[in-house]
Amino acid sequence: MLVEIVVGMKCPCVLAKEKVIATTVCDVSKDPSAFDNKFVRLKATLAGNFEMSLIVDPDNEHCRSLWFTYPGGAPATYTSVSIGGPEPPRPSVQLNKDRKFLQFQRYVDAEMYPTHRGWGCTPRCVRYEVTAVMVGLVEFGKPGHQFGHMNAFPAQFVLQSIEQSSVKDLSANYDAANFATKPTRFPTGYLSGTLIGPAGRPVPDADLNIYSANDPPIHIEEDSATSDARGRFKFSVPPGDYVIGFNTFWVPSPKNPFPPTYYPSTQQRSSAKIVSVADNQHVRNLVLTLPQPLSPRRFRVKILWPDGKPVGDANVWLSQVSEPTAVVGISVSHTGTDGTFDLIGFEGTDYILHASKYSGLARVSCAPNALIRASEPVALPIQLSLTITDFGICNNTDFEVPPGATPQP
Repeated sequence: MLVEIVVGMKCPCVLAKEKVIATTVCDVSKDPSAFDNKFVRLKATLAGNFEMSLIVDPDNEHCRSLWFTYPGGAPATYTSVSIGGPEPPRPSVQLNKDRKFLQFQRYVDAEMYPTHRGWGCTPRCVRYEVTAVMVGLVEFGKPGHQFGHMNAFPAQFVLQSIEQSSVKDLSANYDAANFATKPTRFPTGYLSGTLIGPAGRPVPDADLNIYSANDPPIHIEEDSATSDARGRFKFSVPPGDYVIGFNTFWVPSPKNPFPPTYYPSTQQRSSAKIVSVADNQHVRNLVLTLPQPLSPRRFRVKILWPDGKPVGDANVWLSQVSEPTAVVGISVSHTGTDGTFDLIGFEGTDYILHASKYSGLARVSCAPNALIRASEPVALPIQLSLTITDFGICNNTDFEVPPGATPQP
């Protein structure tokens, strides 16, 4: 069923200095360079999925889509690999958050709600297919300066205003026994407390995790929480028995230089205190105390081309031998123009050193992973030489444990 909901007519708020061109998604996608840095008015349907934010032409399904973005409207995470420097300055786009935009946003955010705990959709259970007449800026990117997931989109549309919206209600596409248009209340308990550092001070902006101690484990939808400015955290969970931990999901990093620690203050999960909570119960004043931080160990790395020249902007990172897929610090670092960067690990830990360089989607340069043993001295800088490949991958060696390495228990 197509439900037409008119939010408003022509918007007078478009920048007066900018000439707005009436066009279609199809026309823009066919020749995006002709619309580069120009404001356009078009009708578009939102599309995409995990790591994708797209608009398509509602009147021509065979046309290419455009990457779609506005403040708060693009995916929180997507991969964008570029081989070039910054593009020339673009015209400024000020998003008009009037009632028509707010209505559009409500349609975009609307979801179907599972009637069973642990059920859901990836990335989410969309309620409406949203189509809108919108005004925005077209940006065309030449190779190496393109947009969106893996730079796969030559052009993007930057939203400025919404003039009219309509929606197609998708609720009939869901199994009514498993999904509803309104949230279902599930039995819930609450656990709250404070994360305290070794000096007795609260630890702000730190991630904690909660684990079910039941057998079989209870599904926990929100299994992580971030401490606030006063070190306070709170979990909302199904009734049951739980273990709370800090640094138990990510490996120790310069930001969080602590070993995995469980409530109240133990590095062994088997020694953690189990906290029980019932429906509508709030267990308060839990205090998770961290031990002394780990001793840092600095590794200066230098990345070179086969001819010995330094590689600037190369990707470099550490992973623990015991957790080869987990990047220390979560994100990779990049070498300077001299090919060097100082990576930080910790004493007593065996590491794998990784290095690569992307030069477009189909051209990647890789170095063999290097083993750094905790028990052995290392000559600095650690030099790695890249080998160019045209296959777009590093032969699946990004997370490979080097020969001779024995993962730590």
